[in-house]
Amino acid sequence: MIRKMGYLICIFVIAFNAYTYTYSKEQIKPNITTSVNIGKINIYIECFGKGSPSIIINGGFGGSVSNGEWEAVIKSLYKKNQVCIYDRANLGQSDKSIGHYDLGTIVEHQNLLLKKVGIQSPYLMVGHSYGAYPIKLFNHLYPEKVAAILLVDPSLYGQFKSHINKWDPENDNYDAETQKKMEEELARWQGPPVNNEKINMRTSSKLIANSDGFGEKPYVLLWARDAIWEPEKNVPDGWNPAVWERIKNSYSSDLAGIQNLSSNTKITFAKTPEHYIHKYEPEIVINEINYLLTKLEK
Repeated sequence: MIRKMGYLICIFVIAFNAYTYTYSKEQIKPNITTSVNIGKINIYIECFGKGSPSIIINGGFGGSVSNGEWEAVIKSLYKKNQVCIYDRANLGQSDKSIGHYDLGTIVEHQNLLLKKVGIQSPYLMVGHSYGAYPIKLFNHLYPEKVAAILLVDPSLYGQFKSHINKWDPENDNYDAETQKKMEEELARWQGPPVNNEKINMRTSSKLIANSDGFGEKPYVLLWARDAIWEPEKNVPDGWNPAVWERIKNSYSSDLAGIQNLSSNTKITFAKTPEHYIHKYEPEIVINEINYLLTKLEK
């Protein structure tokens, strides 16, 4: 009997693995794949399936459509809802940006892109990491076009400005090494963008600071397992005490800010410690999107 049960379990495991393999190898093709001229440059977009509301994915910093990180999520959703993902300027198959480029430009590009491709609002907006930033400004500028929001292990709103605000040379006394580090960071902040997306973080931070929250819209904040930082009680070696205190305070403030953007908020944690939750634990991302879709049906 035990041997028979072992055999049956073995058959089940083989069958399950075969199903999983087949599912993971399922090939889906976008029904929209195009580069759209939005004025001076072309922006690339792919959309899968049909059905409203459309789910718009904003990738993290440096992420592009071609990296396939969102494949499992898209496969689970496209049969009932249209799912679109695009490359920001300077990424993937989109053109390089021209002139001043910041969060305002990104959101303008996205709005024109969706309009020209004919993607009807309202949207369920999904953002990973830095992809949370365009969503907040898009919601501020076009609130009627956003129905619900899912942020996947997002960058804290305000964190780039907080990174600079930790310095207070008029009231602090820095050693030579700390002084040099401060000068380098301030120079990068005031100078031309050096990040690989060429985004002006200084002007973008002002836009984020002046943008509204999400009101009563359904909002899910999905963190990686160990995402919440717990700073050391004592000042670490090499850190100026006043600078360290500002870092802790700004983190606490920025965290509270992102967790209180809507009166209709759900905060949850993935099992994975990985930042790319949609790649390492796609099922929880899928579940939270379906949760939001259910909320919108009520």
